[in-house]
Amino acid sequence: MIARPDVSDRVRGTPHTLTDWLRRRSDDELIELLRRRPDLALPAPADVAALASRVSVRSSISRALDSLDAFTLRVLEIIVDLGPETSVEAVRTWFDAAEHGAVTQAIAVLQDWVLVWNDDVRVHPVGALSEVLGPYPAGLGRPAAELYAIISDIALAPLLRRLGLPPATQPASGNSAASGIVGRIDQLLAESPPAERAILDRLADGPPIGALRNAGVEADATNPARSLVARGLLVPVDRDTVELPREIALRLRPHPAGSVRPEPNPIATVHRGAEVIDGGGASRVLDTVRLIEVLLNAIADDPPVPLRSGGLGVRELRRLARILDVAESVAALLVEITFEAGLLSCSSTVDAAYLPTTEYDSWLRRPTAARWVQVSAAWLTMTRLPSLIGDRDDRDKTIAALSTDVERHSAPALRLQLLHLLEQLPAGHAPTSQDDVLNRLAWGAPRRASAGRAVAAAILEEAALLGVTGYGAIPDYARPLVDGAETGSARADVNATEALVAALPAEVEEFLVQPDLTVVVPGPPASELRRELALAADLESTGGASVYRLGPTSLRRALDAGRTGSDLLQFFTARSRTPLPQALRYLINDVATQHGRLRAGSGTSYLRCDDASLLDRVMAEPTLESLGLQRIAPTVLVCTSGISTILERLRTAGFSPAAESADGAIVTYAADSPRVAARPHSRVARVRRHDIGEAQVREVVGRLRASEKLAAAVSQSAIRVSQQIPGVTSASILELLRQAIRNEQTIALGYVDDTGRPSQRTLMPISLGGGMIRGHIPDDHRLHSYPLQRITTVSVLGG
Repeated sequence: MIARPDVSDRVRGTPHTLTDWLRRRSDDELIELLRRRPDLALPAPADVAALASRVSVRSSISRALDSLDAFTLRVLEIIVDLGPETSVEAVRTWFDAAEHGAVTQAIAVLQDWVLVWNDDVRVHPVGALSEVLGPYPAGLGRPAAELYAIISDIALAPLLRRLGLPPATQPASGNSAASGIVGRIDQLLAESPPAERAILDRLADGPPIGALRNAGVEADATNPARSLVARGLLVPVDRDTVELPREIALRLRPHPAGSVRPEPNPIATVHRGAEVIDGGGASRVLDTVRLIEVLLNAIADDPPVPLRSGGLGVRELRRLARILDVAESVAALLVEITFEAGLLSCSSTVDAAYLPTTEYDSWLRRPTAARWVQVSAAWLTMTRLPSLIGDRDDRDKTIAALSTDVERHSAPALRLQLLHLLEQLPAGHAPTSQDDVLNRLAWGAPRRASAGRAVAAAILEEAALLGVTGYGAIPDYARPLVDGAETGSARADVNATEALVAALPAEVEEFLVQPDLTVVVPGPPASELRRELALAADLESTGGASVYRLGPTSLRRALDAGRTGSDLLQFFTARSRTPLPQALRYLINDVATQHGRLRAGSGTSYLRCDDASLLDRVMAEPTLESLGLQRIAPTVLVCTSGISTILERLRTAGFSPAAESADGAIVTYAADSPRVAARPHSRVARVRRHDIGEAQVREVVGRLRASEKLAAAVSQSAIRVSQQIPGVTSASILELLRQAIRNEQTIALGYVDDTGRPSQRTLMPISLGGGMIRGHIPDDHRLHSYPLQRITTVSVLGG
C-alpha cells in the first residue's frame, strides 16, 4: 500500500466528489490504481472526471470485488450498510476492539482500489456499489418494520394476538408487530428450543433468507421453521421464502459484523518430503498417460457417434469407462482433456464420429514426460469443467461430455487460484485436509468461491488423478506448468518436462517372464516395449511394476497383427531377464501352428483348409450359419460376406483364421487405425494476468495530469463568446486569435461539433479568414480548420 502524501501540498480544501478526491491522489497512487484495476485504463480516460465515471461502472466494481478477501469485503459491506454519511469510527464499532486496526487497514485497501473515498470525516462508497453487493450486505436482512410492512393485516392478526397487541390496519399493524417483536427479542430467543436456535444462528450468519414451502400457512406447529414464523422471529416475504429481521440477527451475532476473521485460518499440513510428493504424483502421471492411450485406441477401434445436440452420449461414455476400468467421471475427464489437447476430434464427414487425430500418432512417439506435459497444460488452461458432466442443466437435461454446456470461462482462473494456494505451503508439506484448502479459498476470494465449493473440490480431485498434485501438494515438476499457465512462458513446458524426467523412474527395456505365464515389467516400459506387450499380452495391473498375462487369445492378437511365431519367440527371448518357461514356448508354437490353417480370401470370399475335418467343424458351428457358407470342394468353402466379416466371426467362434493373398501367402488383413485431421489448438488459451505495461500506465497518468492543467488554464484565462447573439464571434475573440497567430502562441479552444457535443482542442493557429481558424494540433502535422461560430472559449497557453 502506497503512503499518502500531504494533500495540502497539492490541492487544498476538502473533496466533495469522487472526482475531486481522485485529483488529490499522487501520480504514484494513480499508477497503483491502474495496476490494480487495468480495465480503467483501457481505453485511456480523457480526464479525471472520465476516470471517476469509469471507477463507478458496475462491471468494473464487480471485477474489483472479486479480488477482495472476506474481511475486507465485510468492511466494505458494513460501509454500504451504514450509508454514505458514515465514518471510520462508526465502522469500527461493528467489530471487536482487537480488530479495529485491521478495519483501518481494510479501509485503506478499499481506498487503494477506489471502492470508497473519504473527506475529512466521512467514508463514501462509490457509484453502484450497493447494487453490485446485492440486497443483503454483511449477510443482514431488512429491518423488522420494513418486513412487517409488507404483510397483510389478516396475516398479521394472529401474531398481534400472541403479542397481546390490539388489531390494527397497515401501516399501524406492521409497526406494532415490529415493535412488539423487537421489544421481546431476548424473551423470544430464550424460549426457542435448540432446533429453532440452530435455524436462527444459520440465518444470522447470512444470507438471512431461507426456503419454506407455503410459508404463510399456519400448519404443523411442531416444525421448527413454522414455529419461528408463528412467533414472529421469521417473516414470510413470499409464498416459499422467509427472512430473518436485522434486529434479531444483530442480537444473535457476537459482533454486529459477524464472525469474519482478519486473517485466514492456516492450512494444516503434514511433512512428507519433496521426494515422496514427487513420487506420488509421478505414479499418477504414468497411469494417466497409459489410460489416455487405451482410451484413444478404444475410440479408434469403435468410433462413438456424436449426439445430434453435440457431445458424447451417456452410453458411449459408460462403454469407455468399462474399457478403462475407471469411474465414468474419470473417463469424462480424460475425454475432455484429450479433446482439449488436440488428440481427439470429431470428423466432418456425413457420418460424423469421434476419432483420434493425426497429432495422436506424434504424441505416441514422444517420451512419457512430454506426453503428460501436453495433456496437463491443456487441463490447466481449458475453459471447461468436466465435473459438470452427468449433472442436470436448466432444462433438466443431462450435461453430456464434449458439449457446450460444460464451458465455463472462469474455470482456468479457479484452477490457478487453488494451485497457487498449494504452492504457498512449506516445501515438502502436504495439506492434511482438503476442506482446509477450500476454506482458505473461500476466505481469499469469497465472491468467487461462494457458489463454487463443489467445483473447487472437483478440481482438486482432478489434479490428484492427473498427477498435477501428489498427496495433495504441488510436485516440483508441476510448478513450471502452473507458472507458465499464468505467464505464458515459452520455457514452461520444457522446464516441466525436464523436471518430470528426473522425477519419473527410468524406463525399462526388459521384463521377467514367470512360470505362470505372467510378464512382470519392473518399471515404466519403453514405448516400443509397451506396444509389443500390448499386442501379445493382456495388462492385469499397473503401478511401480506392470503385470501382463499371456494366453492363446493375446498371442493370437499378435499373430493377427502380422507377427509370426518366430517373431514372438525372438521378442520374449531377447527382452526377458529370466529363461523362457517351456510352457510359453509350447503355447507360442501351438497357437502359431493353428493360426492360418484356416484361410479366408475374397472371391466374393472363401475359406480353404487342407484339413477337411476343420471345415466340417466350421460348417457345424451354429453361430456361423448366418454367413451362408457353401462347400464347393472338400477343402474349400465360399461365402457372400466380406473377408473382414468372415475373419471377425470366425475368431469370435474360437477359430484362428488368417487372410491370404492371391498367391496363397498369409497377409496382415488389418487397416490402419482411422484418424482425422489435427484440430487447431485455438481453444487452449493461456491464463495471464490482465496487466498493462508500466510505460502505458505512466502515459495514461501523464495524459490525465495534462488534461487537468489544460482545464485549469482554460478556466483561468478563457474569454467566453457572447451568448446573447448565438453564432457571432466577438471582436475581442478575433483580436485574441490574430495576436496568437502573430506571436506563434498555442491556444486552447472550447469547441462544439455538429452534434452539439462540447470538447477542448489545443491548436497552433497559422491563419484566420473566411470564417475559419486554421492551424496544427501538437504532435500532428496535418492542417485542421474550425468554424468560428462553433468556438465557445479561447485561451492562450503559451508561445
